[in-house]
Amino acid sequence: MQSSPSEKFLKSGKSTNELVLRLGQNEYEDINILISNAESNSKIPQLNPFTLQSFIKEKVNRHTSIQNIKFTRQGKIILTTQDPVCAAQLLNLETVVNIPVSANVIWENITSRFLLYDIPTKVSLLEVAEELTRSNGINIVEMRRFVKQNNTRETSPVLVTKLGTRLPGYMKIWFTNQKIQPFIDRPRQCVKCYSFMHPSRVCEKTPICPSCGEIHSGRCQVPQKCINCQGEHSSIYFVQFTYYDLSDPKEG
Repeated sequence: MQSSPSEKFLKSGKSTNELVLRLGQNEYEDINILISNAESNSKIPQLNPFTLQSFIKEKVNRHTSIQNIKFTRQGKIILTTQDPVCAAQLLNLETVVNIPVSANVIWENITSRFLLYDIPTKVSLLEVAEELTRSNGINIVEMRRFVKQNNTRETSPVLVTKLGTRLPGYMKIWFTNQKIQPFIDRPRQCVKCYSFMHPSRVCEKTPICPSCGEIHSGRCQVPQKCINCQGEHSSIYFVQFTYYDLSDPKEG
């Protein structure tokens, strides 16, 4: 595992190729490999499909596992496969028809994300990652610590990205089974019923209190309860958090 000096971001020490090859031990959807021009300001020109096919056949011996190839409007190529070995071979491409390229995997279809609450900030993300891996047998891609603005609490939620699309209801950590909250990045939340299933303009339900989930007027004076996960927090709890840093610290 590779950690930032501030312990707010942790990235797997395994290479992208190694993580992709481990997909065979997990549930996942299509593996999409994104091929970009190595020069960040340049696009890959629209290649002759026969020329591109011949090149791929020559360089990738598992090419029969490629299900689809398409060019994007940004001048990139997306290759889709369900074969981890084929995906790893595509990630090794350094040129495409004499054009220098960089290859990356699109993580969305092959990983899942969840929140762990009340993780002491004095415990390093590396320690959390090692405990989760040892107790649950998962492969962690990255972890980020959530903090609330202007808050000095010594605990915080931690966002975990794991390999594979299947999430259990609980994760074992330090001899306890902690309920996990699946994470959807930047979700659209209804501000009437506070669910994530529809926008407010089509909601036909009576507006509820975001703190307790009940219908009442005036200041809420009862314990908090989330209508989505039944946790002891507001229904808008996790959308109030912000990352210290959304990017890989190594990339500035």
